[in-house]
Amino acid sequence: MRSTRADLRLPPIIHAYLEELAKIGVYGKGKSGVMRRFIEQGVQKAIEGRVIPPKNVTDFEDGEENEDEAE
Repeated sequence: MRSTRADLRLPPIIHAYLEELAKIGVYGKGKSGVMRRFIEQGVQKAIEGRVIPPKNVTDFEDGEENEDEAE
């Protein structure tokens, strides 16, 4: 599945935090990697907390990898 980019405007202070976390490297490479990690963790917590229902991963598999892995 080809990913679509979200048009997201973040305040400069958030960009500074993302850059700092990217430099540390624990949460991902580059700002997009850090954002991806936190988004994935947030979605997982929402599923575990039954805020949203889990989806079947096989409905989304088409063999394509996420093309924006590196920043």
